[in-house]
Amino acid sequence: MRSGKKLFGKRIIVRDCEKSDLDFCTGMWFDKENGKYLSDPEKEYIDEKFQRAVDEINDSPLGYYFVAESLDTGEQIGSCCAFPDYDGEDDLIFDIGYCVHKAYWRQGYGSETVMLLLDWIKSIGGKAVTAEAAKDNKASCEMLKKLGFEVLRESSFKKYNMDICFKSYIFGKTLK
Repeated sequence: MRSGKKLFGKRIIVRDCEKSDLDFCTGMWFDKENGKYLSDPEKEYIDEKFQRAVDEINDSPLGYYFVAESLDTGEQIGSCCAFPDYDGEDDLIFDIGYCVHKAYWRQGYGSETVMLLLDWIKSIGGKAVTAEAAKDNKASCEMLKKLGFEVLRESSFKKYNMDICFKSYIFGKTLK
């Protein structure tokens, strides 16, 4: 799905992901260090089915994919996504994901990206947001807590096509 919106922050703009962004995105997601705590596999574990899904994310009916880039330089900094669903009371909720290129870690870009995403979700009627983070990913867990997310429950996830499993937290935040 495409939002058709550009979300402006202090240092970044978050915009719909384009096909021309896929090399940048997969370079992060499939990198052993940068994508360590993602469910995406390392490059050598990508199969045809997974590659086809990546190639078609711009037209995915399941969710929205975005790229964050510098307002000053236009350089790509990270990516994020939002998958809509409804809870039992017909409230629109979203599950989000995000990734910042390792060259920009610990500079506040993850927080700025997620805050812009939360503002957009709220503006289209979203009532709540969830995000999953590996327990070992201390930076991501702390960032979510700083942004007002609370741990809803413990879980786990496996990297696609790999024998790597992470214990995780499912975080939640009500949008007011």
